[in-house]
Formats: sequence, C-alpha cells, structure tokens
Amino acid sequence: MIGQVERVVELNNLKSGRAKNKTVKTIALTSGKGGTGKTFLAVNMAYAVSELNKRVLLIDLDSNLSNVNILLNMNTKKTLHDFFTGRSLLPELITPFEKNMHIIFGDSGKLDYDIPREDMIKALFNQLAKVEADYDYIFLDTGAGAHSDTINFLLHSSLNLIITTPEPTSIMDAYVMVKLLKSAGYVNKNVVVVNKCSNDEEGAMSFSNLNIASKHFLNEDLHLLGFMLIDPLVRKSIIDQEVLSKNYQNTKSAGQVRKLTASLIEFIQMVNINQSKLSAYTNKR
Repeated sequence: MIGQVERVVELNNLKSGRAKNKTVKTIALTSGKGGTGKTFLAVNMAYAVSELNKRVLLIDLDSNLSNVNILLNMNTKKTLHDFFTGRSLLPELITPFEKNMHIIFGDSGKLDYDIPREDMIKALFNQLAKVEADYDYIFLDTGAGAHSDTINFLLHSSLNLIITTPEPTSIMDAYVMVKLLKSAGYVNKNVVVVNKCSNDEEGAMSFSNLNIASKHFLNEDLHLLGFMLIDPLVRKSIIDQEVLSKNYQNTKSAGQVRKLTASLIEFIQMVNINQSKLSAYTNKR
C-alpha cells in the first residue's frame, strides 16, 4: 500500500491541481486508522457550523465504506458512485439534510466499485468548484488510512483536519499521514483533534507527542484544534443514528463539538487574513 501511495505522491509532485495558497473553504477530515471518530466529528461539526447560519456541504468520500448516511439515518438513490461512473453530475447528488446543511453521500459494498483514479478525483473537484459559491464551507469525510485515493483527496483540500486518539498506534498513523502529505508537497494547513480522551491532560500529552515527532523529523509544526473526551452519549447518538449536536445540544459533548467548531472557524479566518495580506504584498512587488 505504501508503494502505491508513493507513486501517487510522485505523480502529484509533477502535476498541478492541488489546493495552494487559496481562501480556505474546503476542510477534509482524515485519520491514519479507523475507529478514531472521524465521521462522527465530520457530521457533528458540519451541523454545528450550519447552526451558525453558515451554508455547509458535507461530502462522504470514504470509497465503498461510507457511513455518513448511517449516522444520519438517511437513504439516497444517488451517490458519488454515480458521479464516478458518469451517470450523474455532482449537483444532482446534493441532498438537503437541514436548511443550511446539504450532503453528498458515498456508497458501500459494491463489488464493482473501482478506487477513484486521479482523473476522476480531478473531475470531482472541477465540478465542486462550480457549486462551492453556494456554500460557506465544504467538509470532506475521507476514508481512514493512507490509500491512494485518500491522499489525492487531501492534496486538493485547503485544510486537513487530522483526527487521532491517545492510542500510540493512532498517534503513529497520524504522523504517517502528515509525512505522506509533506512528501507530496502539500503546503496548506494540517490541524489536529485528539478524540476519545480520558481527560484534557491525556489529550495534551498525545498532541505533544505527535507534534514533537512532526517538528523533529518533518520540520512541520502542527496546530491543535482541541480535544473530545470519552462520553457514553457519543456512542448512544451513533447507535440511535442521531446527530449529537442537534439532539443533545445541552450536553458536555455537544458543547465540546461547538468549541471545536468555533476554534476551526477562528483558525480559518486567521489563515484567510494572513493569505490575503501575503497576496496583497506579493502583488505590490
């Protein structure tokens, strides 16, 4: 698998098309391994943003293992598989969930599902550029792990939100994702959420270990967005197929999601301001 990813990295270093120095609107959530709560956070943070009167599009990019529809208890006749096979245009796949939150669903369990090639991914983002003006933010829920299509999706994102847990294997896998993205020449921002923490101290130590390794070996300083503590209500909301941010608004975990979301928006605004200043300075020279 790593050899396949390295070929993707080499190809992307030779070609243009990935996001670079542009206004942050597209946020990809990823993780080095499964079970980090990535899709839970993608759904709940997207909903929390929509509650701030921002229009959000959430896209399930987990190739043939999609879960967003399960968490939302929704069925759809059209998925990204229809786009990748040329049966539908991207706007035809958009499904309203709430007034300010729309979804494009992925697919699961197809025996004939081909991993999206680079040209298919490029076509996806070309189509996405035509609808992005309708949204304030676009959330991408990528597959877990360092698959070639996942790396390609992340290279097109203007900000990558890496979800990890305190487990040493999860920290190591998150580091590998940062390493692969840096090797591919990804120049945009990587931020981190440590999920499933017993307490804030465990979350802080987990991020510190990840960031120390990233700075030492990759010269890459990561940004901590925040922590999510372990809470039985999170598991209950998943089992009940309910959005925690919507159905359990007054709980501690919902408050943590809102805090993460506020930190994300603040970070994006800071990045956009700095990029605008850099662009203005560059144009004057």
